Amino acid sequence: MCQRQQELARAKVRTIIVSFAAPPFARAWLEETGAPFTLLVDHDRQVYRSYGLEASFWRTWSPRTIWYYARNWGRKPVWDSAEEDLNQLGGDFIIDAQRTARFAYPSLDPVDRPPVDELLAAIDQIPDPF
Repeated sequence: MCQRQQELARAKVRTIIVSFAAPPFARAWLEETGAPFTLLVDHDRQVYRSYGLEASFWRTWSPRTIWYYARNWGRKPVWDSAEEDLNQLGGDFIIDAQRTARFAYPSLDPVDRPPVDELLAAIDQIPDPF
């Protein structure tokens, strides 16, 4: 998403990241990644629940996820996650100006995200989206 920010801006998209991480960890992630997006903290996970996002030990610690983290070991700092729920799964959603969900992609595991091209195509299908 960061690499495609200009395309998202041209489409008049405002990207918001919702995290359940404690604010210091959320800020550290934002600084580390340099992501130019708004970050909101949903510590009690009301937003996660309202969008039907699950927590799953088995899908979080699948071979695919373990392989992803093993490949990227040492590239990013390791945060103290003692108070975090590492089994919480995320998702990607497109919400229009009327607050209607136009696209929903609940992740099957922590590294499962739709391609940005798929998100941009979904945005293009929304009449007068924003």
